[in-house]
This record gives sequence, C-alpha cells and structure tokens, in this order.
Amino acid sequence: MKKRLTISAIMVLFLLIASQLVWIGQVAERDKSRFKDEVGNSIRDIVKYQCAKQTFDLLGANVNSPNITLERVDIDSLHTNEKIYGNIDTKKTDTDLPLSHFLEAAITERLFDNNTLNLQTVDTLFQNKFPYTTELSAYSFEMQEKSITTDSLYSGTKAIKQLNDTTKGIYITMPLGTSGNYRFISHFIFKPTTATQRMTILVIISAVAVVAVAIIFFVLLYQLQQQLYRLQFQEKRARGIVHDLKSPLNYVFSILDLLELTEKSSNKITEGKSRIKQLISNIERMLSEVEFNGKKSATLKPGFYDLTQYCRELSNDLGAIHNEKAITITTEIAPDASIIFVDPFYFNSCLRNLLENAIKYSDNTPVITITAKKEKNNIVIAIADRGQGIPKKEQRKIFDDFYRSPHQSTEKGHGIGLSTVQQIVKAHRGKIKLKSEEDKGSVFMIIIPHKIK
Repeated sequence: MKKRLTISAIMVLFLLIASQLVWIGQVAERDKSRFKDEVGNSIRDIVKYQCAKQTFDLLGANVNSPNITLERVDIDSLHTNEKIYGNIDTKKTDTDLPLSHFLEAAITERLFDNNTLNLQTVDTLFQNKFPYTTELSAYSFEMQEKSITTDSLYSGTKAIKQLNDTTKGIYITMPLGTSGNYRFISHFIFKPTTATQRMTILVIISAVAVVAVAIIFFVLLYQLQQQLYRLQFQEKRARGIVHDLKSPLNYVFSILDLLELTEKSSNKITEGKSRIKQLISNIERMLSEVEFNGKKSATLKPGFYDLTQYCRELSNDLGAIHNEKAITITTEIAPDASIIFVDPFYFNSCLRNLLENAIKYSDNTPVITITAKKEKNNIVIAIADRGQGIPKKEQRKIFDDFYRSPHQSTEKGHGIGLSTVQQIVKAHRGKIKLKSEEDKGSVFMIIIPHKIK
C-alpha cells in the first residue's frame, strides 16, 4: 500500500510539473507569435515608407504631401519609351487590395527601374522606431530581384554566423512592386536570455505553485497514511480481542452443556448458558461490524425477517442484560410491515445497535418506541427514545467511523456502531435519518425497499 501511494504521489507530481511546463511553453509560444507580429508590422511600415520616400525623391515630389494625378490614357497611344508599371481593373478591384495599395506597388516598381532600396536607411529607421531592438541578437535585411540577392545588410556581433542557421529566428518576406520580381527579406534572431527574461515571473509563480501544491499533497498523503495505519491497527486489535473472547466462551458453553445433562438442578446452568450465548452473539456482531468497516459493502443473504418477533426477542434480551434499568419498549408495527425482506443476521445487528444506544444514553427508566409502517414501496422503521439527545452540530458526524461525542465520554464504546448501522442500511439500498434534540431524545428512521432487488 505504501509503495502504491508513493508511486501515485510521484505520478501526480510529475503530471503537475509537466502541465506547468506545457503551460509555460504555450505562453512562450504566444509571446513569440506576438513579438513576430510586432516586428513584422514595424518593418513593413518602414519599408513601405522608405520605398515611397525614395520614389518621390526620384520624381521630385514632396513625400509628406504627394500630388498624384490620374489621367485616362489609351494604351495604344503610349510612346515606345514609356513603360507600364502595372494595371488594375477598378470595376473588379478586390476590397482587400484597394487602389492606394496598387499605387504604392506601382511607384515602388518605378523606383527599382534604376535604383534599389536603401537598406542603411531602413536599418536606421528600424532602430529608431522599433522598441525591442535590444532583445535581438542579430538581424539581416536583404533585397532580391528574381531570387538573386542584389543588396544585404547584417546587424549584430557574429551576425553572419548566427544568421546562416536558417532554422533559428523568424523570417519576414515582403513582395515589392507589381511585377513580382522584387522581394524584401528580413531575418531576426532573439537573444538567448530574452525568452527567459520575459518568462521569469511566470516561471517563479509556476514554481511556487508546484512547490505549494506538492507540499500540501504530501502532507495530505502523510495524514492519509497515518490514518490508514490507525485503521489497520484498530482492525487488528478488534479482530484479536474478538478472537480471544470467542474461543474460551465456546469452550465454557460446551462445558455448561455437559453439566446441564448431568445436574438435576440446572436453572443456574441454563441461565449461564443464555448469558454466554448472548456474549457469543455479541462477539459475532462485533465481527460483523469489523467486516462492514473494512469493506465498502458486504454480500447480503436476504430472507424473510419477522420484525415483530425479532423486536420482541431483542427487547427481552436487552432487558435481561440491562436489568439495572427499568426499560419500557413499546412496538407499533403495522401488519403490512411485520414481515420484511432483509439479511436477518446483519439487520438484527443493526436494530440491536440502535436499541442498545437508546438504552445506554437514557436515564435509569428508558422509554423506547419501535414503529414500522409501509409507505409506497418502502418500509419505514423508527426507533425513538427520550434520552440525552444529540447536539445539532454533532449530528452530521455521528455516522463517521470511530467518532465519539465529547458529551458521551463516560460511556464505553469504540465509535463504530452507528457507522456500521449506516453501512448495513445502505447495503440494503436504504437510508437512515436522524431527528434529535438535546434533553428530549432522538429518533432514528430506517427507510428500506419493501424487497431488495
């Protein structure tokens, strides 16, 4: 058991750590994606601006307030030295590519006739405009014409060596112009500590959470193990006591049986046999309690149970055992509830337990009422007394294993009786309810099906 609990604890801790690592990885991936979007948007805006500025400078226009005139021209009337830089059908213009974007591409195409993009200026603008350049280990800008590099720029120590590894960092490619011949390619590599710095707080919080949960889990596991050891000890002790009592009593019962056959006056012997038989019955009941507390459920052997007869026998037995008290037990059992279908052995133990508690926690003149009636498809059995009653705050605990009320510390007991009663009732697919008031008494109500399926 201890080995299984340890393995389970290690597995739970491993899954917890793994889930935290997965979560941190997802956050890091989202952070990287966000950074890629930011640097992508920034470099696109800068490249577009620089392309427009160089073109307007080339044409002698003011970049801050350019003046573009649109004229209707017949293509066939163009001179041979004039060049078309693209065309667009305004009736079929895609809303995702408005006319302004086409004009930007067209004037960029004009720029690349005899010039190229000034990468040094692009780099200066990038360093001034992009707020996270300190988080970059190296980056490069490259202009290509028909997939052939025409110009390039590298920034950062050992930039060429780092950027030669195409598996690292992020790439951003921008097509330029209208012909599809020109491309701007940028490659960015983060500093090794950048991700760690961004994730430091998350890592610390996650580590603290894992440690806290681990401590709580192991404390609970330790408490569970201690409780398990106590329960195992209680069970072994109960079984030992029961076994030690049962064997000599059986022997004494056999001797008395032999003496009864040889002695003429056997009244005392018969009474002694009755008492020993009752003790053996009590020991069997204790064994059943240990069995029910050691299992979630037990195998029942249901049969017809004469509730009226057994209540009468229990009343007589308990009256003889507790002869120091003036006990009054009244039965009010409806005819259609007199014969029930239960396991006689366990159900007898259940009723005996409730009746003994009613006597034990009453004064010297216990008054107990046993009622039974049929309600729809259920049998309702109620055992009411006028004893001490149970405080309201303790009523939810009395069915717990080994629970004993501090107000009843003077009475002998182990705190497993009512727990066993509840488990027996549940095994019969029933339920038990309690109504109690201090100094007024208690009513235990057993509700079971008329027949167990």
